[in-house]
Amino acid sequence: MNNRLILFLALISLVFLIVLNFVNNKFYRQQALDMQKEKAMILVSTIAKSLDLPMNDGEMATVQEMLQAVGQLPHFKRIHLTDETGLIRYSSNPWQINTVTGSDVIKQAIREKKVSEGFEYRDKDYIFTLAMPILNEHRCYSCHDDKKALLGILRVGIDWTPIQATLSGLLWRDVIVSVYFFITIVILSFLFQRLYSNAQKSYLHLKQAQEQLIKAEKMAAIGQMAAAISHDLRNPLTGIKMATYYLASKLNNAQPEITNILKDIELEIDYASNVVTNILTYSRPTELIYTRADIHKLIEDSLHFVALQNKDDNVKVVTEFDPAVPEVLIDAKQVKQVIINLFANAMQAMAQSGGTLTIRTRLQDKTVVIIISDTGVGVERKNLDRIFAPFFTTKARGVGLGLAIVHNIIRKHDGSIDVSSIVGTGTSFTVRLPIRSDVSEVKDVRNIKEIG
Repeated sequence: MNNRLILFLALISLVFLIVLNFVNNKFYRQQALDMQKEKAMILVSTIAKSLDLPMNDGEMATVQEMLQAVGQLPHFKRIHLTDETGLIRYSSNPWQINTVTGSDVIKQAIREKKVSEGFEYRDKDYIFTLAMPILNEHRCYSCHDDKKALLGILRVGIDWTPIQATLSGLLWRDVIVSVYFFITIVILSFLFQRLYSNAQKSYLHLKQAQEQLIKAEKMAAIGQMAAAISHDLRNPLTGIKMATYYLASKLNNAQPEITNILKDIELEIDYASNVVTNILTYSRPTELIYTRADIHKLIEDSLHFVALQNKDDNVKVVTEFDPAVPEVLIDAKQVKQVIINLFANAMQAMAQSGGTLTIRTRLQDKTVVIIISDTGVGVERKNLDRIFAPFFTTKARGVGLGLAIVHNIIRKHDGSIDVSSIVGTGTSFTVRLPIRSDVSEVKDVRNIKEIG
């Protein structure tokens, strides 16, 4: 972190503080304005109701006294009652009576016949004005022409000068605090210059952990939903399979076409059941049963199992085992599932034209490395980052859980799996499993069920 970067960050901080002060002051001003609006509206409504009785009784002297009394309240100035032409008839300032108002807010209220508001400079005063129209009602017809829609305007003016002074004081306070804060930022930036790299690394690790946590929460929700759906599907599938078996036994090959259709139904049921099993496998939090296992034996057993399912595929298998690889402490059943899934993926990638499946092992530091490569169709670069995501697949059939299950199992073993691929050339998966001498070296002890 060089001095230019520090100065750049300091400049950003200064801009941020300026914007913050502007927004903060604007907020204070709006808050003060809202309070004064509310205060003025309450006062105008109260005055209007209070003037209603004396005006109806024709006691206009009482009206004048009330306006003068209100004008004595702190921060209230220029309380007027004008007629429909803007002539001030009654006022808290008696010297303004019988003068025509120059207030644009009052003129707007007369013109639009609705409550108007705004700021005005009147002489040396800076006033917030609220003007309420007094509409002609039936009870007013005894004194006023019933054809008039508007009798006048009740105007309340609030002295904004002290409020503006308070806002200015707050602004200066914020500016001073911001200056001190800015200076502190610059000083601390130089003091912690050597710690910047570590802080940046910590931030990246925290960000990655946060993304993993969010991803884990999403996957947990998906898993719960998938488990519920899968549970409801398994029983109907079993019932359908039993029904097809029953029908086939009754036909006893008497009608070959129907028999073939029933066989197709059974195959589709097996496929659907396999999908349900994969969903349940992915969604259920399984514990690891750690035992010592020969990784080469697991690979050979997995090859035999996959070979039985792909008898017609023209695939050549090449193995390059490192004799230095020791037995590893793993859940042999789940790791075998990983290897079978990776083999099955490779076979599917080479299903059309055949190819070569190569399995290599090697010992690297305290890690067993298993490399499974094929010469199949490959994976497009844009899909490599999503290849281990659940429910992502580019195949015509399948729900895209095979590699997600593989990733989960390897992750629970504190291992890692990477993929590289070239379209038209092939794909290579690299699995790394840690070599442990004892169960105490397992990071997540919650995954341990028993040790063999």
